[in-house]
Parts: sequence; structure tokens; C-alpha cells
Amino acid sequence: MPSPLATRFLRALALLAGLAASVDTLAATCPTGQRQVCLDTCTCLPDLGAVLGPVLADTRKMAAQALGVWLQQSREQAAQGGTEPIPLEIRAQLQPYFSDDVLMAARYSTGALDELNAAQTIMQNPDTEAVTLVDVIVFRSEDDAQKDVALWAHELWHVKQYQEWGVQGFATRYSEDFDAVEAPAYEMQRRVAKDLRDAKVTAQQN
Repeated sequence: MPSPLATRFLRALALLAGLAASVDTLAATCPTGQRQVCLDTCTCLPDLGAVLGPVLADTRKMAAQALGVWLQQSREQAAQGGTEPIPLEIRAQLQPYFSDDVLMAARYSTGALDELNAAQTIMQNPDTEAVTLVDVIVFRSEDDAQKDVALWAHELWHVKQYQEWGVQGFATRYSEDFDAVEAPAYEMQRRVAKDLRDAKVTAQQN
């Protein structure tokens, strides 16, 4: 588990990295070299983007490097605590969606609340029921690990991303735009959940 200081440091880096997005999304209605700032009313102030740009770029890089280290270290700690392969019933239901490379690589453990709580803070997800640490998926509850096929689909998508991008590549992308990393995982989760519901309805009608 990372120390509280390390967790706060990573969170601070993530928040600072987010400033870049805020700078970029301000309305472009001011003269060149200025940005619009709105409180009760709007006014144009000197654009700090040119000054802060290199600082924010360095901050994003530091955040990505720190996240990559945390992910790898947490993965090793989770693996040392003992892991299991994907439950056979879960794997059978997800075989149509994932390659054997993903299904064979993934392992899981449960109850490592320290890692989950740290992930909730660092990875900006307030509803963390599981976290994927490279190829080890840590679930909050054994019940989810045994029964929640759609949640497995979400986390296995992240295993696939790690395989394609590497740990540092994943960390860099997550630090730069975590929504872009999470969106396809949530899409797969919704797709599997819908397919399971549709299959259940079809079975009941037959």
C-alpha cells in the first residue's frame, strides 16, 4: 500500500494536471494573448497558458510516472497476497468478448481494501468496486468476483489496455485523460450487461 503522503502527492499531481484542460476549454472570445475569466461578470485577463504550459506538461509527466510506479508496486503487493484465475463460469460467459491472451493473463483477489481505497483517491473513481493492477483485478467483495460478469468485462478491458500500451503507457493515458481510458471499459460493461439481460428474457420466453 502506498503511504498516505504518497497518495496525497499523487492526488495533487492529478489535480494539477487537470488544470491544463481547464486552461484549454476557456472561451476564445478575448484578444490575442488574453483569456476570458468569469466570476459575477466576465473580463479578459492575460493568458497564462504560455507561462503555465511547460509547468503543466511537466506536472502531467510527473503524475504519469508516479501513477505507473504505484500501479506496478500495488500489483506486486496484490500478487504476493495470493490470486486466483477467473472463475470458470465467468470466463465461459466472457469468451465471446475477449481473447484467450486476456482471459488467461488475468488473475484476481478480494478484500485488499487498502489498494481499493487508494485507487479510489488516485484514479478519480468514487465508486470503486474493483481495480485492475496490470493483470491482477482486486475486487471489494468475493460475491462480485464470483457473480458480476459485467464488472469483470469492465476490468478485463483494462487488462487488454495494459497489454496493448504497457504499464507506463496506461499510466500516461490515464493521467492525460482518464475518461478516454474508462469510456470503452464502461461501454463493454454495458454491452455485456445488456446481452445477459436479453439472453435471460429469451430463455424465459422459450
